[in-house]
Amino acid sequence: MATALLDLTVLATNARTRGIGRYVADLALGFARAGERTDDLRVLGVEDLGWAGGATVTEDLSGAVRRLSQSPVEAHAKWAYRVRVALSAAARALSPDVLHTGHPGATPLGDPRCPRVTTCHDLIPLRFPKHYVGWRDGTRASREWLDQRRFHSAAHVIAVSESTASDLTTLLGVSPKKITVVYNGVDLTRWSGEPGEQDSAVRERLGLSESHYVLCVGSADFRKNHDRMLAALAKVRRASPDSDVVMVWAARLDLGQQLELRRAALEHGVSGALKLVGYVSDAELAALYRGAVAQLFPSRAEGFGYPVVEAMACGCPVVTSDRSSLSEIAGDAAFQVDPEDADAIADAIRTLLTHSGERERLSARGTVRARGFDLARMAEGTLEVYRQVVARARRGD
Repeated sequence: MATALLDLTVLATNARTRGIGRYVADLALGFARAGERTDDLRVLGVEDLGWAGGATVTEDLSGAVRRLSQSPVEAHAKWAYRVRVALSAAARALSPDVLHTGHPGATPLGDPRCPRVTTCHDLIPLRFPKHYVGWRDGTRASREWLDQRRFHSAAHVIAVSESTASDLTTLLGVSPKKITVVYNGVDLTRWSGEPGEQDSAVRERLGLSESHYVLCVGSADFRKNHDRMLAALAKVRRASPDSDVVMVWAARLDLGQQLELRRAALEHGVSGALKLVGYVSDAELAALYRGAVAQLFPSRAEGFGYPVVEAMACGCPVVTSDRSSLSEIAGDAAFQVDPEDADAIADAIRTLLTHSGERERLSARGTVRARGFDLARMAEGTLEVYRQVVARARRGD
């Protein structure tokens, strides 16, 4: 039986509540559920990593995710440095057949003496260096050098969408033969259109029980396109002066992002229609999805776009972008708009506010489409990558 080693340690950092952390946690959960059906491949999770390469590993992947997610938060820079200097040594000591780093931002130094698989979530910093290449990266050329090392040094790269796979080839020159697309999965027991007992209480606590609202989820940086969304909200409210539709933003935003959102809302005349509710649990977020008129996600660029699938799984109509990965993920189960066109975003909101039949149509389509992005498919697709990489290594390819 072959052994795969999956690094879970990023879940000890604040990335646990972000997209990459969700990816690592959900992949581990998918493996745990597939375990009894997998008799040719054993997956071990690295739960703790010492500076000298000593590691705590476990087959209890779901338990490790739970423990790490409840542990004190470690500084991301400290975690990344330790992974770089110690993970290869840990792999040499443990002798797995394949090592998987689900967070590409901490590429191990040294030879792990086994093939390494890494996951590419996106190359957005190379697309928008003005907004995403900071002082730590130096320049766009420096960031490109880092990404070249991250992905060319891997034996194989998992891309979370066809869009990301295309960027790997066109921006970094990674051979298509070295890339496999495995779409992210979501836990459909967690994201469901079935009303929860606390749905009404959650919305009432947030002052939403009597409101029509559109829901935004995630960061408020450049690519999330907050300015166009707020402009669209203003257009909808001006066209219908008696409209009480508000924008609810659910995320842990830093002070700068909060101030920027409030500034933009003031500029567009919708300060009273913006509600920043902060971080909410998955159960609370599902309740918000189920009560929303629509989820707004007309992002300028995404590697995958978890909120689109989560919303669809909860029966929430989605307004998203017609570019990057979002078009392929949403398909015909969402309104696809030009993210730079505030009028198009406003028209989609207005349609969903006024036409219950359109809401029901997108809700039904979205629920069906979301089933194609479950944990079982992500886990099996990833296991198949492991099998192929191990087989090539054993052949000496």
